[in-house]
Amino acid sequence: MRKSQTAFQFSAERLAEHGLYMWTFTFSDVLEIKETRKLWNHLLTLLKREWPDLCGLRVFELHETHGLHVHLVTNRYIRVELARKLAKKAGWGRIHVMRINAEGAKYLAKYLSKERETCFKRWRLWAGFGKWDWSRVKDIDLESPKGTIWKACAKTYQWQGNRGFRDKRALVDFLYHRTIEEGWQLGLGPNGREYHQCRPSELLDRKR
Repeated sequence: MRKSQTAFQFSAERLAEHGLYMWTFTFSDVLEIKETRKLWNHLLTLLKREWPDLCGLRVFELHETHGLHVHLVTNRYIRVELARKLAKKAGWGRIHVMRINAEGAKYLAKYLSKERETCFKRWRLWAGFGKWDWSRVKDIDLESPKGTIWKACAKTYQWQGNRGFRDKRALVDFLYHRTIEEGWQLGLGPNGREYHQCRPSELLDRKR
């Protein structure tokens, strides 16, 4: 499971303490993705202005024939007729709403498991809104062998951001296989030393 899915599911469970409603906002016509996102931002502004204490989660779903759908999980019921009025004002079409539980909300995480479409580059496929503490992706620490090695490398080489991601991943892959070959502890070099305590040759030169 990806970190984004895990963070979303944790957030859904936390939000479910107050009761959940799932809304789906769609258009009758297929619009450009950027235009749809602009209209969504407008609608969310109107919803929060009408219900200042409204909290929830938003998930983008790209449908093959109907364009972008927006699924909204809220912590309270809002009047459908007023929501439709606001949606129409913001340029949206159909609305569907139903009462759900935490499992129903986590069902939306399936959309986060799909390969990211190129049109979603640099987009957040899901996000929280309102005044509540939802789980951010950066807060999720999925334990895995390569994840442990990645964290050790990030600490040693002071990695920040995504610059040089392929080179970083190649180094992690190399150290992962080296760890298996040499019987090292995960995230540590020879004799249980941290990477910064080892000479580069000890980590990177395979014995012949």
